[in-house]
Amino acid sequence: MEFDLITSATNAFRLSLKLFLVIVFIMIVYEFFEDSKLYNKIQEVLQRPLKKVGFTPNSTITMVVGLVLGIAYGAGVLIRNAMSGKMSSKDILLSSLFLSVCHAVFEDTLLFVAIGGNGFIILGTRILLAFLVAIIISKFIRFQQNNIN
Repeated sequence: MEFDLITSATNAFRLSLKLFLVIVFIMIVYEFFEDSKLYNKIQEVLQRPLKKVGFTPNSTITMVVGLVLGIAYGAGVLIRNAMSGKMSSKDILLSSLFLSVCHAVFEDTLLFVAIGGNGFIILGTRILLAFLVAIIISKFIRFQQNNIN
């Protein structure tokens, strides 16, 4: 097996271009979705449990995109919301940590189930661990803010 640098670079470029196009498509769909009634309904439903962890309403959609579509797409929405000022630095940190532990829950879980894993244990552990990390960091941030003030 011979290593061909030009073929590898071409394949990497094609893959990067595909990823770029998918992210741009998701961002365009997100622009329309953000103005819909469904967007507001999802925020309402998810706000109560996520608020207990320390998330604000503006971070709920980032969480949904990251959980369902994966960390790359969730990061695209996260970056967009962060640059537009819709998310606080705390929301950015908590969302990043949560999604680093628990992203693409359907895809990853199905892959592990296909090779013999227990989907409920895998999914439950990932979600529980992600919430625990977010809760601990949120409490730490709150503790630090209270001690500074």
